[in-house]
Amino acid sequence: MNLLKASINVPLINLFTNSLHRVDKKSITALLSFLVSIHFAQAQLEKRVDSLQQIIDTTKNDSIKATAQLTLAETIIYKDPTKAKSYIDDAEALYKIKSYPRGYANLYSTKATYFYTQSAYDSSMVYLEKSGNEFMKLGDTLFGATIKSNLAIVVKLVTGDNDRLEQLVDEIEPIAIKYKDTSLVAAMLEHRSAIALNRGYRNIAIKRMKETIELREKFYDSLYLPQSYYKIGGLYQEIFEHPKAIEQFDLGIRISEDIGSNNLKAQLLKIKAMSQIELNQLEEASSNLTKSLELSKTINLRVNILMSLNQLANLEIKRKNFAQADHYLDEVENSDASIKSSNLLYNYHLFRGELNLETNKLNEALKNFDYCLMDAKKNKSFRNLSWSKLYKSKVLKKMGKANAAYDLLKESSDAKDSLNNYLRTSLAQEQKVIFETNRKEKEIALQKSEIELLKEQEKLADIRQLLLGIGILSLIGIGILLFYSIRQKMKRNKAEREKLDNQLGFKEKELTTHALHLAHKNEVLLDLKSQLKELKSENINSRSYQKVINTINLDINNDNNWEQFRNYFEDVHKDFNGKVMSNYPSVSNNDLRLMSLLKMNLSSKEIANILNISIEGVKKARYRLRKKLNLSAEDSLQELILTL
Repeated sequence: MNLLKASINVPLINLFTNSLHRVDKKSITALLSFLVSIHFAQAQLEKRVDSLQQIIDTTKNDSIKATAQLTLAETIIYKDPTKAKSYIDDAEALYKIKSYPRGYANLYSTKATYFYTQSAYDSSMVYLEKSGNEFMKLGDTLFGATIKSNLAIVVKLVTGDNDRLEQLVDEIEPIAIKYKDTSLVAAMLEHRSAIALNRGYRNIAIKRMKETIELREKFYDSLYLPQSYYKIGGLYQEIFEHPKAIEQFDLGIRISEDIGSNNLKAQLLKIKAMSQIELNQLEEASSNLTKSLELSKTINLRVNILMSLNQLANLEIKRKNFAQADHYLDEVENSDASIKSSNLLYNYHLFRGELNLETNKLNEALKNFDYCLMDAKKNKSFRNLSWSKLYKSKVLKKMGKANAAYDLLKESSDAKDSLNNYLRTSLAQEQKVIFETNRKEKEIALQKSEIELLKEQEKLADIRQLLLGIGILSLIGIGILLFYSIRQKMKRNKAEREKLDNQLGFKEKELTTHALHLAHKNEVLLDLKSQLKELKSENINSRSYQKVINTINLDINNDNNWEQFRNYFEDVHKDFNGKVMSNYPSVSNNDLRLMSLLKMNLSSKEIANILNISIEGVKKARYRLRKKLNLSAEDSLQELILTL
């Protein structure tokens, strides 16, 4: 799940911070080169949507399906929030059947993003807090910190609570530095810039914002760069350098188009038009505000819709198209009250007051500017207070109340003085903070120099350690070579043993085959001999029969067969005969033959056929052999022979 996406898609309304930025040829060239690669990312995004849908349709694993549903919801949440919500609901239903802690953490994050797209900021903050805490509990601190950074953005946008924002930054920043997450470090620098600006420390805010921009450009953090250009342009607007502001907005719009962020593009078009109105480029401003409005309606970016309508009304007032301006302001007035921020309502009443002033609805205009005065006092905005009193004085003058108008105009001037006094006080406090910061930086620099000296001393020790290490490594290397040589020799020996084992196995098969062949041959010859004896007993040419019988006897007792058998046997059971004769010298050749056949684990019938005796004869031969070997009744002849 790409939780960073939730962070970069947070709208940029009211996120102006003071910063300085220079776009040189080198940075523009690098940026344009990077934009080419982003086109490929869009195609990959479409493939990602298709592959996630395929997983949802085919998998039978509920956990995998729910994860795919949440990932797909985050992918399309700004393009089709209604469909994204259906995927979120389906995933939540699956998690209710079978609990999955990490799944719930992801679910909370995705729900927070959805509620944000619907401008339900309180719900969004609740779920961001839950998600961040869940990931922290699971030990995924970097992921948890990323979610908390999204929460910080919403806190800054919706509540403006500097203390809460600073708490979140203090919690997130050490984690971002530990894991070397440059994008998250840049986001925290940006928050610190906003905190400094809100406290009146403009130079500190500028310094922090410059660090943010440099870090993001260094690592081509394209997803956040449009947001950065928005803020830089906003700074140029505040100091009335509108052409430079428009340059920054154009860079942000180009990147937003390439990464497919309609949310950011809509807001950049709107704020660019504000600078164009100030430059009296009304046609260009009208075109950009219309595009912003259409795009915001497509993705249901409701706050930006209302802000675009406000600016369109401002534009039409300057064009003297009062009916069209009134139409736009009516749309703002009739919209959902829950999404109207303090700043949006201030602008609405300011523009409505201007329209009523131009159309001579003076009492209505007075009410509008009174609202603006109340809001400016509530928010302690000296600038808005000055503007509100100035416009109200114009109404009073038109109503013929010259004295009251003059007094209010003087108060407007006093408000400007108060603003200047406030800025001077803030600047004095800032200088104090900068002085203390510089002193601390000098102390840190001194400590660093002492550390460098210690490092130089450590280098000599490191060299000695290095030489020692080289010596140890050399010994280890020799040991490894020796080990390798021994290992290779062991491999060769193993291969030779395997070869000998294979040869031995083959000879065992030959020996067994030969013995069985010998037994079968003798069995056939004995049967043939028995038949000839029967024929001989019938006195039919008995001499010829006896001759055949003698030939068979000769073949049965042929020592050549036994010699061949003995050679095979000696190949398989080396030194067996020698051990027998050494341990038991009284054993005869016939006994040795019997022991060889017993060593092969042959049956009594097979032994009888091979030795040309009866089975009973085998039993007698075994009995005589036991006596020669001095075996008791409890001793096993077979076991003794097998151990030899």
